[in-house]
Amino acid sequence: MPNISLPRFLLTLSVLCLSCLSVHGQDLILQSLEQVLLFAKENAPEQQIRNWQKEREQYAPSISSAELFPSLRAYGTWDNYLQLPVQLLPSEAVGGEPGTFTEIRFGTQFQASLGLEASLPLFDPELWRRVKSDRLRAQMNLQELYSQEQAWREEIARTYFQLLLYEESLKLADTRFHLSDSIYRLSELIYEEGEMEPLPFQRIKSSALAAKQALIRQQKQADLVKSSLLSLIGAGDKQIRFSGKIQDLITQAEFSTYELSSLPDWKRSELAVAWSEQSWKQNRAGHLPKLNATGRFYQQTLANQFSLRDASSFEVGVVGLSLNWNLFQGNLKRLKIKTAYLDWQIAKERQILTRQMLTQEQQNLETELGKSQQLVNEFGKLLQLFEENYRLAGIQWAEGPLNADELLQVEREWIEQQQEYLIALADLFTSQALLAIRNQTYSENP
Repeated sequence: MPNISLPRFLLTLSVLCLSCLSVHGQDLILQSLEQVLLFAKENAPEQQIRNWQKEREQYAPSISSAELFPSLRAYGTWDNYLQLPVQLLPSEAVGGEPGTFTEIRFGTQFQASLGLEASLPLFDPELWRRVKSDRLRAQMNLQELYSQEQAWREEIARTYFQLLLYEESLKLADTRFHLSDSIYRLSELIYEEGEMEPLPFQRIKSSALAAKQALIRQQKQADLVKSSLLSLIGAGDKQIRFSGKIQDLITQAEFSTYELSSLPDWKRSELAVAWSEQSWKQNRAGHLPKLNATGRFYQQTLANQFSLRDASSFEVGVVGLSLNWNLFQGNLKRLKIKTAYLDWQIAKERQILTRQMLTQEQQNLETELGKSQQLVNEFGKLLQLFEENYRLAGIQWAEGPLNADELLQVEREWIEQQQEYLIALADLFTSQALLAIRNQTYSENP
């Protein structure tokens, strides 16, 4: 070993420590699901699109209500009559021969007009109902966006807990691999000394290799899930590490009741009933007449020369009422009313089904969370016991009382308990993910 002076060694060690700190300093550490969701809300492109869609839907009621206000239109025309219209008048009206007709042309070749036209709906029940329907439809679209956002949050929560689950599975696989590999190394020495038959040695070796393959598979799954989670939250080029602890999540798994009325699915079903009712009333109002107030003022210029500068001009002002009443449209209105009424009844029945579904989901979630937590808590000591059994089996096998079959049987029992533990942990995390998102939705929309 070459001689290195103490100051130089300390300087080198300091440089290495500083370089490690600079690398880790670039990583963003997310320690809980709340932090993951907050990061996703601020960075995920999918959420940014929904935010723009929410803002767009807020303008829909104002656009629909604009039809209730007075409208003012300015217009202008310029006409060149290449051939003036011809009218036939009795000749005797202009001093001609009785029984004959005389051709008379009215108007001038060039005509121009500038004017303003105003209108105001005075009585239009169908329009009023349509404005209310459009407002309800906009609220339904908003709740649909909230429902999509909730599903997106649930997917993030599931993926986050799935990552923690695979990391826990990776730890178990790593422990099994090291124990199996230690026993294999010992059996290899015994086999090389000629004190062990080939078949038992091959079985122990294959078990160690299988443990190594399981470790690689778990690492692959953990990397894939992490990549999926980074994509969901919009990590981009940011270096992010997730440092949630499973034991903390297990001890914090408590059910808190949320109100069904705060969920987007329930709010959307309520709005669907109200919108269907408004649509039915809107179709019924289509039988009523419509009354509009109109006003028009324009200036008209007439001349037979192309230049209208010195031509005669006339001003015209008109104020009046316009009444429209569709008395018969081939039974179309009646069929639309019946269809809208059936849509209303369907929406009410769907609201009942939605409440039943959400209530059943809440009850199942409470049961699943409680039972899964009990199972996971019991597995803590049980897994330690099976791990210790495998250690003792390895020692006894090395000393001679146990054969290879008994050793591998103890290992299989340990693996089965690991699988049962991971299944219970997966159920617990799934329940926690759904509960966390619903509680967050309730806190935002109490």
